[in-house]
Amino acid sequence: MSDLTNKDSEQDAKLAVLESKIESYRERIIALEEETKDVSVIESTLENAIRRIEMVHSRIDKTEEKIKEIRQQAIDNKIWIQRASAVIGAAVTLIGIIVALPQDADSKELKHGSNETTKQEIVLHIPSNRN
Repeated sequence: MSDLTNKDSEQDAKLAVLESKIESYRERIIALEEETKDVSVIESTLENAIRRIEMVHSRIDKTEEKIKEIRQQAIDNKIWIQRASAVIGAAVTLIGIIVALPQDADSKELKHGSNETTKQEIVLHIPSNRN
């Protein structure tokens, strides 16, 4: 029976060693789980940050498209204004020419606002007393 007792005591010793190793592994697993919780939180935070960055990039792209559209509209408005200015300038020129034409087709001289016939004017030169 002593062989049996020795085998039992050896097995008990081996069992105790295995139990201590198992307990050590449990502690390590628990520690690793705690560490991986932090990693999963970090991964979640990174994923949120990446989503936010993608949203910002999308907004920037949309804003750039709107800026291009507004620039094109400004160019179109500038061209329209230039054309309208040219038409208005031409109209003012024509109106000026028409107004400057003599009212009477037989008249060859402009009367400069006078109702009388044209006559020669004498300009008097008055000497000044300047020394």
